[in-house]
Formats: sequence, C-alpha cells, structure tokens
Amino acid sequence: MAWFKNSNWSIPEEHSGEVIGAIAGGVFGLLVIIAGFWRALAFAIFVVIGFMLGRYVDDHEGLKAVIARRFRRPRY
Repeated sequence: MAWFKNSNWSIPEEHSGEVIGAIAGGVFGLLVIIAGFWRALAFAIFVVIGFMLGRYVDDHEGLKAVIARRFRRPRY
C-alpha cells in the first residue's frame, strides 16, 4: 500500500474529542451487537476503571516506582 505511506494522517486538535468519541461509540455499538448490552456495558466499565487507574499511576511517580520495583525481573 504505497499510497498509505505518503499520507499525512493527523486529527485536528480541536476535533480530537469528537473523533475519539466516535471511535469509542462505534466500538461499543459493535460490542452490543456481538455480545449483548449488559456484557458490553460491563466491558466498558472495566475499560474506564483501567483507564482511571492508569492515569492515577501516571500522575503519582512514587507509586509508579513501587510498582516497577515489585514487578522487576530478578537477576540470576
């Protein structure tokens, strides 16, 4: 796909929320069609919780260091 290499894909900053919302709505709609409303809603809730936890960890450097130390691979 040579045409794709030369394209300059970017989302204008003033419309980034609209684009992300449209993509999220489309994904949620597909999940409702495939899995049903309640399963899709449960999945969406877990995604939001994961996003919020990830943002919390990113905002607190000390917590990030504790998690990194906890899951660091041991040296043999």
